[in-house]
Amino acid sequence: MSRVKKWEKFFQSSIKFGGWIYSVYLCAICYMAVVFHDHYTQRGHHQLEQQVAQYQSRMSEQLQRFAHLLYSIEAYLRATPEITPEQFYHLAQSQLAGLDLELSLESYVIIDGSQVKALERQYRDLGFFDFTVHLPETESKQYLTTVKAAPVSEFGHLLGSSVAISAASSGRLQKSELQAINWPHSHRWSVVIEQFQRDGVVKALGIGFQLQHLLEGLFSQFYQDNAHQVRVLSERQLLFTSDWQSSYGLAEIQPGIVETMDFFGQPIAIHLYTQEQLTPSLLNNYTLIIMMVVVIAAALGLMVLFQVRYLSRQHQTINTIVEERTASLAQANQQLQHASNKRLSSLQQQIVAERKYKSLFVNSSEGLFVLDKQGVLVDANPAFKTLLIGEGQRLNSLKLSDLMLEGEFAAKWRNMVMTFEQHEELEWLAGSERCNGVWLRQTGSWICHSHDTIYEGRVTDITQIKLFNEQLKYKAQHDSLTDLLNRQTFLQLVEKSRQGDSGHYILLYIDLDRFKLINDTLGHLAGDTLLVEFAMRMRELVGSFADIARLGGDEFAILFEQASLSGPLELLLEDILVAIREPFNYQGAKHSVSGSVGVRRFTAPCHNYEAERLLHDADVAMYEAKKRGKNDYHIFTSAIASEASRRLLIERELQTLDMDKELSLRFQPIYCQLGETIIGFEALLRWHSPKLGIVSPAEFIPIAEECAQIVKLGRWVFQHAMQCAQRFPNRHIFMSVNVSPLQLQHKGFMHWLVAQFEATGLNASQFKIELTESAMMTQENSLIAPLQKLDSMGFGIYIDDFGTGYSSLSRLNILPVDGLKIDRAFIDGIEKAGNPRQLIEAICAIAKSFNLTVTAEGIEQPAQLAVLSTLYCQQTQGYLMSKPLLEDDALYLLHQNMQKHITEHAS
Repeated sequence: MSRVKKWEKFFQSSIKFGGWIYSVYLCAICYMAVVFHDHYTQRGHHQLEQQVAQYQSRMSEQLQRFAHLLYSIEAYLRATPEITPEQFYHLAQSQLAGLDLELSLESYVIIDGSQVKALERQYRDLGFFDFTVHLPETESKQYLTTVKAAPVSEFGHLLGSSVAISAASSGRLQKSELQAINWPHSHRWSVVIEQFQRDGVVKALGIGFQLQHLLEGLFSQFYQDNAHQVRVLSERQLLFTSDWQSSYGLAEIQPGIVETMDFFGQPIAIHLYTQEQLTPSLLNNYTLIIMMVVVIAAALGLMVLFQVRYLSRQHQTINTIVEERTASLAQANQQLQHASNKRLSSLQQQIVAERKYKSLFVNSSEGLFVLDKQGVLVDANPAFKTLLIGEGQRLNSLKLSDLMLEGEFAAKWRNMVMTFEQHEELEWLAGSERCNGVWLRQTGSWICHSHDTIYEGRVTDITQIKLFNEQLKYKAQHDSLTDLLNRQTFLQLVEKSRQGDSGHYILLYIDLDRFKLINDTLGHLAGDTLLVEFAMRMRELVGSFADIARLGGDEFAILFEQASLSGPLELLLEDILVAIREPFNYQGAKHSVSGSVGVRRFTAPCHNYEAERLLHDADVAMYEAKKRGKNDYHIFTSAIASEASRRLLIERELQTLDMDKELSLRFQPIYCQLGETIIGFEALLRWHSPKLGIVSPAEFIPIAEECAQIVKLGRWVFQHAMQCAQRFPNRHIFMSVNVSPLQLQHKGFMHWLVAQFEATGLNASQFKIELTESAMMTQENSLIAPLQKLDSMGFGIYIDDFGTGYSSLSRLNILPVDGLKIDRAFIDGIEKAGNPRQLIEAICAIAKSFNLTVTAEGIEQPAQLAVLSTLYCQQTQGYLMSKPLLEDDALYLLHQNMQKHITEHAS
């Protein structure tokens, strides 16, 4: 854009141009205000300077008179140096008479501090008997002391008064210049000139007066005529003020002008205050008047600017309205022309679209149809007719609902037709004379014309998709191997039954015993064949009234209502066990397994237990059946639930066990055959849980084996048993420790045990390892190697609870066993003749034939000990001799036992 166009645009903008004009106008009036303010300020200052000059002129005239008078008297006195006091008085009277101001002629001497005494003696000798020099408090090198004053009646009391003079004042006096002196503690001033020096004493002459009276006489007429106020100051000392009543507080007001003049070597300042300062008036305040004028002028200019802007905007508004009306007329004309063209084009497009629609309607592979507002078919394409009513067939007022096989959906569709309800995709089963059982997916919408309402729709054959989805759904709900329900689907059935209105249900949990053996030996194919065969047997047995599911692996579940049973539940359970035990054929051979069944009853509605909990309870009952020998069933009870809950709680506490705080060892003495001499101790583990209280080893040891905590517990027991063994008085006392087979099978346990014995220096022969008969025999093959290693190290190997398991005598010859312990269950009743005693005798005979050491535990009566002392039984243990003791108590008992035998041997 060129500069000319920019300026044209600027001047055409009334707001911008008016703003610039107003800014120039505002600057001009501000400049004029500054000029006027400076003019009045300079004029007022010039007037003050003239008035102060009058004050200075009057003051200077008076001071010149003093100076001429003093010079003339000094010249006279120089001519007549020896003058008497009377002559001095007459001289003063003749020279000072007729003046308006009270003056005194004074003679001084300038002395230092050392000349005071001599001066006092001199003047006392001259007849001034009370002459005394009064030095000021301020120390100085020189003092001006009054020795004569006239007239005496007025100023005789001044004799002897002194004032300190500065070096500058002394210098002016030596140059014969006049020096003004202010006497301390008074308003008296003196104008002094040095006269002469005689006998080392400098004399001076001066005129004394009251300066305040002088200034009052000089200035009173001026400030009364001009209505001004005056203050005269000398070095912060107020010499004179016209406001002697302090009516205006001149000290707090800035003076209009300040002029300084020399008062015979003393600078004095004259402060002049104008009437405008003392009594300010708006009419006299030129600055305020100028500012008001500027504000008024600016406001007037602003009002003019606003008026101009208002007129300019009105003009712009009128122009804008005219332009908009012109533009709207042109736009309306264009719209009419465009609408006409568009209508013509739409008619052409409609003709083309109708042709295309007719072609698509006829040639589409999908079924297209049109309904009237009653739902009657008014038109359909060939694909629709081929799919549902046959080619070439007429519609004959056929309704779409007549083709729907499901009555419920047909009623729903009729309601939608009545209300012209719009919908998403619909899926329904269609059937007619032409076809039967075709799944259709319908889409469409109601279209409202000006004269009628129709429905245009489309149907697609989705029969194959439906079948495929049903197959997927079936596979998602069933086990792929057995074609039974899977776990998730079965849980949904249990949940649905649990939430039902009423009913008594029975839930069975089945686990195949020995299935893992067949799977591992014959292979997974054999295992799968067995599972399929079992599923078929269950379908034949209970499939007519129960839901069967494979939960996973060899675990199955069955759910049915108790009302569906034709006989007692126990008969059905026996039939299930018989069906499981029936041999399975695989590759020409027969194989058999057994089963364990857990039973859980529940009544609907069951709000306290969810499906997972009910299935878990049946699982717990199944494991109880396994514990009781397998091939059996067990019905869930609250006692089983409590036991399972306690097992879970014990397992949880074992995971967070603080062994040093909660575990402890008790040591039960093991005696000789006669029960007199202690030959060893058995370390017994005790657990006192903060939450569970005292927990029996028979309860928590099996759980510790299951949750992999037994190795940690075993190490703790060995460490504390070895600490106790280190305190034994001799190496012949042994320590017996119970060990789990899982400890011996652990890879790091043997290495850790060897390292512990090397660190403590104990002999392995001092320790006996006890394993239960049942645990040793069930895991015989895996224990042979670690037991042989322990035997080679010197450990004694004992079978604990001998007789309670199912060991074979041949195995005693294979395993490195040094002894056995007879369980306390066989000790009861041996004091009487009969089977218990015969059984003990047989066990002792077997041990003797294998050269094994026999330990009898659980001895509680002397008669039992007496019987065992006659048999092949080397060691005894029981409450008859001693109960399990704490470590210190056990060691104390050992020391007592040894001391007793020493005493008996000595006697």
